[in-house]
Amino acid sequence: MVFWGFFVEMGRGARGRRSRGGFSPLHPCIPALLLFILNLAWLILITACTASSAATQPLVVTNTPTRPTPTRPLPSPEVPSVPTSSLETPTLTPSPQPPATSTPIPSPTPTPAPALRQLTAGGCCVQPTFSPDSRQVLFIDKPSPDAAVGVYGVNIANPQPAPVLISPAIGFWNFDRTIVAVPEGNLARFTHQVTGQSWTVNTGGNWPSFSPDSSQIVWVATDREGPYDRRQSDVWLANLDGSNARIILSIYGGGLTGWFPDSQRILLTGRDDPNEEKQTLFVYDLVNERRTNLFSHKRLRGGEISTGGSWIAFFISFADEPTENGLWLVSAAGTTQQQLDIPRFGAYAWRNDDTLLYIPMRAPDETSMQLWAINAPSGQFQPLTDPTTLSFSISNGDWEISPDGRQVVFVNSADQNIWLITLP
Repeated sequence: MVFWGFFVEMGRGARGRRSRGGFSPLHPCIPALLLFILNLAWLILITACTASSAATQPLVVTNTPTRPTPTRPLPSPEVPSVPTSSLETPTLTPSPQPPATSTPIPSPTPTPAPALRQLTAGGCCVQPTFSPDSRQVLFIDKPSPDAAVGVYGVNIANPQPAPVLISPAIGFWNFDRTIVAVPEGNLARFTHQVTGQSWTVNTGGNWPSFSPDSSQIVWVATDREGPYDRRQSDVWLANLDGSNARIILSIYGGGLTGWFPDSQRILLTGRDDPNEEKQTLFVYDLVNERRTNLFSHKRLRGGEISTGGSWIAFFISFADEPTENGLWLVSAAGTTQQQLDIPRFGAYAWRNDDTLLYIPMRAPDETSMQLWAINAPSGQFQPLTDPTTLSFSISNGDWEISPDGRQVVFVNSADQNIWLITLP
């Protein structure tokens, strides 16, 4: 140490130097005693400094590992032991359920059978038809000698004791039966049944045909002499009030078949030349004056437009090729045509846009007629009535289907009364 070496050197020098002047040397024990006192003081000083340094210096943590003092662990809450094996999905026990009962399968509702009932008595009436809402049957009658001739009606749901006079006018009606046209010489008088308005149109004494929307009329003026197939027929078109009357085309041996539901097209049959052998069934568009030919044949008759205007039914009879005879269907666009494979020939009328009702001619041993339904797109057919349970006979083809397609009215050939068939 630095201080310790300083005092040692002082002792050594004292012993080895001679004194100067008149000073005599010290006793030999005095240096040793002095050295002992100095060492003791040094030791005390060192000890005090060390203690003071330890009290003022920060504690330094060393990496020397120490043996931990064992302590008593604190109690901890019990935790359920977890099994060391793989976890298993717990099995759920279903809650009790009421015993299962089988759901009854509803049986199909049987199709109701057609029903036949009499509407009039006394051997009356001809030309039965329906009101636009299918709730009344209308017909021409003179119920008693004192009664007026006119159009009478019977309520279908609740028939009156006697028919009720609907209108004294016997003429040609529009589709909703609000306007009637009756002949007056070469004129046709039109009367609106609601407003009472009346006017005339010069149709040359020919019956007018109303468009479905009652905005236009068509009539056909045909030559009165010569073979029918060679007679010229001029087709006229006019507004309902008779304005803008004009000939839209001329044909031979034919005429108007009917209006399409859109009030823009009409169906006609005829020849373009009187020397042509075949007549043609065709559609004429009144808007763009375009013609669409559908079918041509020498013996083509009886075109009927379906209620939606998609199909036309017609028949061929006395054809040179017998296999061509029968009932045919053609689409209004002329893209599809087919001959129906049905038993015998008969009468027909449209029930809806795709269903044609058909009544074949009776065999000699049959007493009742039968109604059939023909699906136009497929050509399939099935009977609607059974002669063993529903017997009827139509007089002179005098029958009609209701606008809603649910009923058929006809004059019964057995008693000349009006009867009604409710269809399934």
